[in-house]
Amino acid sequence: MPFAQELEYKHFDELDSTNDYLRSLNPIAPVTVVSADFQTKGRGQVGNVWHSDKGQNLLFSILLMPENLKATDAFVLSQAMALSIKKTLDEHLDDISVKWPNDIYCHGEKICGTLIENALMGKYVGRSVIGSGINVNQTTFPEGLVAPATSMRLHLHQAIPLQPLLHTIMHHFMTCYTLIQRGEYDPIRIEYHNNLYLKGVKSMFRDNHGQFSGHISHVLPDGHIVIIDEAGRERRYAFKEVQLSR
Repeated sequence: MPFAQELEYKHFDELDSTNDYLRSLNPIAPVTVVSADFQTKGRGQVGNVWHSDKGQNLLFSILLMPENLKATDAFVLSQAMALSIKKTLDEHLDDISVKWPNDIYCHGEKICGTLIENALMGKYVGRSVIGSGINVNQTTFPEGLVAPATSMRLHLHQAIPLQPLLHTIMHHFMTCYTLIQRGEYDPIRIEYHNNLYLKGVKSMFRDNHGQFSGHISHVLPDGHIVIIDEAGRERRYAFKEVQLSR
């Protein structure tokens, strides 16, 4: 693997949270990857709980210390992680897309979620912890989830080894991360937009003022999404300020 000398891998049977473990770690490699068979306090975005049966799914986090990455450009890390997971799943499944900001959907159902926690040093990102959970071999999910869930096994009808998936994801991610370290963000941003779920498709959305019709236009470098409503007006939203209506 071309980037092996830059990576340190750690695996645990159980952790409270792979993100929490890495936030307190003093790393010995430029990039540290931690995976666990089970998380007792797995988290999703904005306090959501991540549900995963023990040993069935790929649960991992990455610790990075980017060089000269401005806080205003930090969303490119989220885009890089989403694309790396999408490319890996593309090798096994079809109809994989990135739902803003960084969920991965398969045939319109959620197969992966990611939580990113950045620590800033002035105007720059000092440390970043990126945690992802991919539904791999789990076949049943709790009722009442915000988004319908699926897994690789439900589509492939066979068990999939977890660690080879992780190494493939990291290969793709390190390719993107090399671009980020060089300040070359555009290739990542362009590919992200090319794979954005429901981009340009008329859909129903809901914000604090109620439901409206429109289509996703693009995502700004800082992560805000731009939706064009049926009156042709641009509406810009941060994460959790707008949702797809179902």
